[in-house]
Amino acid sequence: MAIQSNSEIKSLVTAGEGELYISSDYLILLLNFGIELGLKQSDLLSGTGLEVDILIRPGISIGHKSFIAVVSNFTALMPDMALAVEYGKRMTLSQHGALGIAARYSRTTDDAATAVTAYMRTRAEIFNIRRQRDAEYRRLYLGFEVETCPEVYFLALAFLTSIEFIIRQMISVPVVIHSQIKLPISCQKWCGKNIEQYVVTLDDDVLGATIQFNASSLQLKWPVEVLNDLLPAFDLDLVTMAQGACEEQLQTISIPTSVKLLVERELKKIEDGLPSIEKIAEVLNMSSATLKRKLRAENTSYREVRDQALFKRSRQILLTSQLPIEIIADKLGYSDGSNFSKAFKGWSGMTPSEYRQQ
Repeated sequence: MAIQSNSEIKSLVTAGEGELYISSDYLILLLNFGIELGLKQSDLLSGTGLEVDILIRPGISIGHKSFIAVVSNFTALMPDMALAVEYGKRMTLSQHGALGIAARYSRTTDDAATAVTAYMRTRAEIFNIRRQRDAEYRRLYLGFEVETCPEVYFLALAFLTSIEFIIRQMISVPVVIHSQIKLPISCQKWCGKNIEQYVVTLDDDVLGATIQFNASSLQLKWPVEVLNDLLPAFDLDLVTMAQGACEEQLQTISIPTSVKLLVERELKKIEDGLPSIEKIAEVLNMSSATLKRKLRAENTSYREVRDQALFKRSRQILLTSQLPIEIIADKLGYSDGSNFSKAFKGWSGMTPSEYRQQ
C-alpha cells in the first residue's frame, strides 16, 4: 500500500489519493460495518487505491478522494441513506480521538462545540463547522471543502448523527428532545422503503430526534433549554491534555507548500466577501508587490485565486441553501445580484439559478 511519511507535513502518515485527509479510524469503522452487512472488503476497496492491510493500520490519514471512493462503493452496494445513521451511531467517542475527549469532558456544551469547531480538521479536513444561536435553538452548520456529492452527504449525516448521540450522552436530558438534522438533499430510500415525506425519525431509541430532507441548509439544531447546564463529566486535566494533542495534530496536517495554497487557506477563513490583495499580503507578512511576484512565479494571480475561491463558495451556497441570489451576492461581496450572476455565468457557463436547478 502506498503509505508514506510526507516530509512537507512533518510526521503525517498518509494513504490513498486526495490532498485533504480523513482519519483512517472512520474508514476502518466503515469497512467493518460493511463486513457486518455481508459486503466484501475487496469490493469496498475496489478502485480506491487502498489495500486490504488498511484495516490493521489505525492512525493513518486517508486522502479524501480514496475515502469518498470507498463510500461510493458502499452506497452502490447498499443504497439506503438510513445506513449513514447506523454508521454515525458507531462513531463513538473513541473513534474521534483527542477531539472526542476534548469535547466530552468540556465544562459546558458551548465549550464542547468550540472544541469541535476548532479541531474538526484534525479528524476530517473535508468539513468546516460554523455555530449559531438564537432564542430557541443552538445550531451547528456543516460545510464542505470538497465538491458536494451524495457520498459527502452520506458522511455528513453520519458525522451529525454521531454528534447528536454524543450530546445526549454528555448531558442530563428529558426523555423527549426535539432535535433535528437538516439536509439540503432528497432521499428516495429509508430503512429499505421508499419514502414520500421529507421528515423521518432519526432513530427509534432517540425520542424526538428527526431528520429533515430538502432543507435549506445542512445543520444540526438542538433546543437551547436543555443545553444550559454544566456538564457532569467536566475534567480540566483531560480537556487540557486533549486540546494539546489536537493542537499538535493541527501542526501536522496540510501545511501549504506554495504561496497560492497559503492565499487559498486565508481566503477560506473569511465568510463574507473577500479582501483585497493588500490585506492578504499583510496577513502573510509580505508586501502586495512581493505577493504578486510570487503568485506570478506559480503561473497565477491574486485575481485568479480569488475568483476560484468565490466560484467554489458560491457553488457551495447554491447547492446547500435556498438563499435568494441577491443575498448570496451580498454575502460574496458583490454590489447586486446582476453582477454576481454575470460573474458566475463567466465561470460556469450558466446562471446561478440554472446551476441550482440542474
